[in-house]
Amino acid sequence: MRATDLHEHARKIGSWVDWDDTVDEFLAGDPDAEVTGIAVSWMPTFSTLERARELGFNLFVTHEPLYVSEVDEARLVGPDDPWVRKRAWLEETGMMVYRCHDFWDDYPAVGIHGAWAKWLGFTGPPLSAEKYYEVHGVEGLTLGALARIFLERVKPLGQEAVHVIGDPDQEVSRVALGTGAITNYRRMHALGADVLLLTDDGTRLWESAQWARDGGASLILVNHATSEEPGMISLAVYLRGVFPGVRVEHVPGGCLYGTIS
Repeated sequence: MRATDLHEHARKIGSWVDWDDTVDEFLAGDPDAEVTGIAVSWMPTFSTLERARELGFNLFVTHEPLYVSEVDEARLVGPDDPWVRKRAWLEETGMMVYRCHDFWDDYPAVGIHGAWAKWLGFTGPPLSAEKYYEVHGVEGLTLGALARIFLERVKPLGQEAVHVIGDPDQEVSRVALGTGAITNYRRMHALGADVLLLTDDGTRLWESAQWARDGGASLILVNHATSEEPGMISLAVYLRGVFPGVRVEHVPGGCLYGTIS
């Protein structure tokens, strides 16, 4: 296969994506090159990119961008800035990088949101849902018990602790799940949930915590990367099915931070 075949597949299947206004595109390399293997990872850091090269793969599929802003040497420290070095590394190695974000965020059932729900143990259909969010029943649990269940689920992803806002002994019944950088607590609460699973990049904690304390809702927080890692695992499985003649490997990224207590 050529790398561009992946993009064409996404365009054919992804009717939910505005292909005239999307971040899903090639960020580096020659899309017409033959693919030696596909590495799937949440973020293209030096360590995950190097792992792809160690595997002998030349196509790196990422959910997040190469940089958080445009690389401009005139505004950066100099040639040793990591973003400048990353661009040079990509040019030197010829690694192709394809961003698969909008397509996989909303892919039914196995995309980012569906994979997160299944990873947490919710295998049935949600009680309610809208773009980015799902609500599932957790009757018979307290906030503390639910948080501990989630903690055991995310430990294999490298997250050593979850944060809780609310009374751990409070009984809860419906949890709203969100991922990524958009966990709008008001929208999630409006779906009928009394506990919200937010991400650290998806909420301004000084705002949402005050709202939760004043309104009696409960919050559980995990890392942005943690919430989307199950979706990257499922993307690797998906790509193996679409391109059976090509090696595809998930390169773990996991939680972005450790915990010292």
